[in-house]
Amino acid sequence: MIILYLIMGVNKMLTTTIYKKNIHNLEDYRFKVLKPSTNKKLGKKVLKGQFKDYKFFTLTLTERATCPTDCFHWSTCYGNNMPFAHRMDASNELLLTNRIHEDIKNLNGKKALIRLHILGDFFSTQYVLFWDLMLKLYKNIAIYGYTANNLNSTIDLSRSIAQKIIALTNTHKKRFSIRFSNDLSNKFSANSFDIVEPAKGKSILCPVQDDKTENCGTCGLCWESQERQIIFKTH
Repeated sequence: MIILYLIMGVNKMLTTTIYKKNIHNLEDYRFKVLKPSTNKKLGKKVLKGQFKDYKFFTLTLTERATCPTDCFHWSTCYGNNMPFAHRMDASNELLLTNRIHEDIKNLNGKKALIRLHILGDFFSTQYVLFWDLMLKLYKNIAIYGYTANNLNSTIDLSRSIAQKIIALTNTHKKRFSIRFSNDLSNKFSANSFDIVEPAKGKSILCPVQDDKTENCGTCGLCWESQERQIIFKTH
C-alpha cells in the first residue's frame, strides 16, 4: 500500500495523514511528545559547531492537518512512507504546547537541539510565539527545522506565520533556524533537487545525501550556514 501511494501520489483533497490511526490524542498519550532522536540521518547529538554536544530531540505533528495547503509536496509528502510515526494531534493547541513545555522543563537544563517538525508545520502565529517564549525561558535549547509557510504564499495565514518566523530568527539568531522550503528567493531556504540544482557559492546539496558526512550531527549546515541554500534530493 505504501509503495502504491508513493507511485500514484495522494489525492489533493486529503487534509490529513493517510495513517489516521497514528494521530495521538494528547489527553490519552502517556509518552513524551519530544523524542530523543533515533533517526540515523539526524544522529543522536551534534558533534561540531556552536551546538556541539547538544542532544537531538524531535517533534512530530500531523502532516497536512498543520501544513499550508500550497505546500509543494502536499501530495508527495514523505510522511506517506512513515506508517509508524507517532503524530501529535495539534487540534488542541493549548494542550500541545503545555505538553511540549513540560518536556522542555523536564530536560532540567540539559542542552537540546529540537528538530521541528519531522512531520507537520507551524500552524498558527500563536504557536510560533510559543517557541519564542520557550527560547526566552530556557537558554539550554535551540530550534531548527523547515517550513512550507512563506512570504510569497497566496494564503494570508501562511504569510503571517512566515513573518513571525523571520522575526524570531532575527531575535534568536542561530538558536531559531527555520529554513523556508522551496522559496528560491530566500537565501535561508531548503529546496528540492527536482526544482533547482545546486549553484556554486549559493547553494549546496545536503552533504549527508551526497555521502560527504555521516549525519546532521556531523554536518550542521542547516542551522550554522546563514548564507547558502540547502538542496535536498526528493524523498
